[in-house]
Amino acid sequence: MPAVILGMGAFMATFDITAVSLALPSIGTTLSIPTNDLVWVMNVYSMTFTVVLIVAGTLADQWGPKPALIFGTSIFLISSGGCGFADSFRLLIAGRLVQGIGAAFILCGGYAMMSQLYSEKAQRIQAFAIMGTISGSAMAVGPGLGGILSSTLGWPWIFFLNIPVCLVIVGALCRVNCVKSSDCATSIDFLGIAAFGVLMLVASWCMIHGPSLFDVRLSLAVAAGLVAFLAALFIVIELTVRRPAVDLTLLARRTFCGLAIVPICLAFSYWAPLVFLPILLESVFRLDGLSASYVMLAFTCPMFLVPYLATGLATRIHEGVFFSYGLLGVATGSLLISAGAHFVSIGLSMLGMALAGSSAAAIQNQVSGALIAAAPADRSGTVTALMTILRQGGFVLGTALLSAVMSVLQGISSNEFPFMFVVCASISLVGAVATRILVSRDEKSTRGGAYAN
Repeated sequence: MPAVILGMGAFMATFDITAVSLALPSIGTTLSIPTNDLVWVMNVYSMTFTVVLIVAGTLADQWGPKPALIFGTSIFLISSGGCGFADSFRLLIAGRLVQGIGAAFILCGGYAMMSQLYSEKAQRIQAFAIMGTISGSAMAVGPGLGGILSSTLGWPWIFFLNIPVCLVIVGALCRVNCVKSSDCATSIDFLGIAAFGVLMLVASWCMIHGPSLFDVRLSLAVAAGLVAFLAALFIVIELTVRRPAVDLTLLARRTFCGLAIVPICLAFSYWAPLVFLPILLESVFRLDGLSASYVMLAFTCPMFLVPYLATGLATRIHEGVFFSYGLLGVATGSLLISAGAHFVSIGLSMLGMALAGSSAAAIQNQVSGALIAAAPADRSGTVTALMTILRQGGFVLGTALLSAVMSVLQGISSNEFPFMFVVCASISLVGAVATRILVSRDEKSTRGGAYAN
């Protein structure tokens, strides 16, 4: 089934986030990487992934999803080998950068192919649930398997594991028939891509390292002004060029705008905390690495178990209700984790992890199908790029934001985690309210379909 093969591609992209997060201490020791720089092993992958998605979405529409997917899988295979054999910080960063390029084409090609092969709503919900279950298994096994591989065979095997998966995907794709999404050639907005890349780099750098631009120290006002200027420049470019890299006009559709809030909130409140939860478990609850891996299953296992179970609910109720309640569940779970960190109650934190993880798993992949359905059919690759940009860009900025919160609080409190998870809960709560208002209004005016244009 194509959904299974495409789920394997999403599995790799997810696995290389969850598994690597717990291997960071080992990577830092082996390659002599300072602790503050370890976050870039995660962020350079996500940042490159995000920026290249703009090109990948355009080319997936132009080439067709199958060639884009085969190209991305091949690049991911080669770069995974490069990461595994890297013997320096620079080589590992270079390998992770190329991995991000491959992952962008895998995701854009995969989602565009899903849109073509599963056009009916019921089929699409079921297919995305299968894809979500497979990709979610990377969330379930990633932390534990990453910790085991890192402590036994060594962290390079986290990357070597991608190679046979890539070979299976390429072989299976040879049997799948798929057509181009569009017959017309599409130009690439290199100016918009450059502006977006600089914006992401400067914003994340300032959040992680404080108000500075590499070795140049800046005042907080100047740093904030620079980020705001770059954001405005990117928006102006995208609204004025003939063929923008990111079609911001899609956000003028109320349903699309409401749905677009969901992946952003999940990036800040679910994905970004993945980097910090192992630190919480080891520093506050005094667990060793292997024990922390097992406890993390409460947060990650729902990504494997829940997506397929949620299909019936997603089919029966309005999207505004479904997605807003999912974000509300993430917010409640984050508050429970915060309370557990404050009272040093691992049971309370695990309950919060399970609730947040289950809520995120229910809506994570369904929102992908909803966003694609809410836009014109011939823009599926471009919509996929925008959708994943929101998710991955949110992860990069969310990681940087939570890192900044921890840095500020370290000099004030001996336990900064309770406040950090309150921040996560607040973001999800605001997103839940906004999604409920925007999507429900549009549904009331269309009644015949939740994904009206």
